[in-house]
Parts: sequence; structure tokens; C-alpha cells
Amino acid sequence: MKIEYFYGIPSPFAYLGSAKFQSIVKKYNVEAIEKPCDLVGGIFTKTGGLPVPQRSPQRQKYRFDELKRWSEFLNIKMNLKPKFFPPKDPHLPGKYTIAANLLGVKLVFGHELLKQIWSEEKDISDEKNIEIVGNFFKLNFKELSNLAKSDKVSKIYQENTEEAVTKNVFGAPTYIYNNELFWGQDRLDFLERALNKS
Repeated sequence: MKIEYFYGIPSPFAYLGSAKFQSIVKKYNVEAIEKPCDLVGGIFTKTGGLPVPQRSPQRQKYRFDELKRWSEFLNIKMNLKPKFFPPKDPHLPGKYTIAANLLGVKLVFGHELLKQIWSEEKDISDEKNIEIVGNFFKLNFKELSNLAKSDKVSKIYQENTEEAVTKNVFGAPTYIYNNELFWGQDRLDFLERALNKS
């Protein structure tokens, strides 16, 4: 059984769902295929989405209310207005996550970067902060950095983004299981029901 996991590293809703998704993957012994992608420049522009600063005040307010509700409900520490959101370079953390994945560190690397921006008030565009995560997982940072900046990883990042659009992904996080799309961390219960039926 495989679940494709499309998300942008800066996504607060990906952060809210990350720990639960990891627990589901472990519980059902499924393979999670992690696919960091270009949410704003690649997916939103092709599916009618808008970056947060460009959304109407009504939509921005409701997003804020939802983040507050869910962080309290899930008991997840979260800074609702982080200093470094949106990050100066939203692509760099995604590429580092792909590189970590290629080096055998899956799901948890992206989670730690999400935690940095949404809980620890850190700039995930700053490679010093990314290095902290790399060291935590005992990765050689020079090797990780070189891989993250390679043509190979850039190609994967672009392919993930294009594949997401092809598979009707329009927001993050999105989980795809048995060709069924589940958008948003609040759909993880439905994903689990689908796994139970398998």
C-alpha cells in the first residue's frame, strides 16, 4: 500500500497534520511517498489558488481562525503569525527535504522544518537552521547541501509539482491513496477509513 504525500514545506496545515500522518503510516505499515513541491508558484498559479498575502481579508481571517482552532484542538504549539512566513525562499527547504529523502531520512526531515517555522520562530530559508535539522538526523551537511542544490533534486522538485497538478492537487497537504485524493490535514480520518477498507 502506498500513499503519495504532496505538500509545500511552509504550509501550516501540513505542519498540523504531519505527526498524525506519520502515525497513520506506521500504524498501517504503508509506504509514504513524500513529494515536496512548489505550492505557490507551480500549483496555485495553475489551479486558481492565491498566496496568503493576496487573499481577501475575509479568507485571511478565516484561515487564521482555523489555524487557531486546529492547533488548540490537536494541542500543537503554533505561532499563528510567524516572523519568517512566507519564507524568502520557499523552494530551498523543499529541495533539502527531497535530498534528505534520497539519503534515507523520510517524513521526519520535512516535519522538523515545518516545526521550525511554525513553532520555533526560525527562518527556514537560512541554511544554518536547515543544518540544525541535518545534524539532528546525523546527515553529512556538506553532502546534503550539495545534493539539495543539484540538478537532480531540482528536477525532482519540478516533476513533483507538475505531477501534483496532473493529479488534481490544488493545495497542501494532499494525500493520494488508491487514486483517491484527500486534501487537508482535516481529511486524515477519511484517509484512515480508506486504509481500513483495504
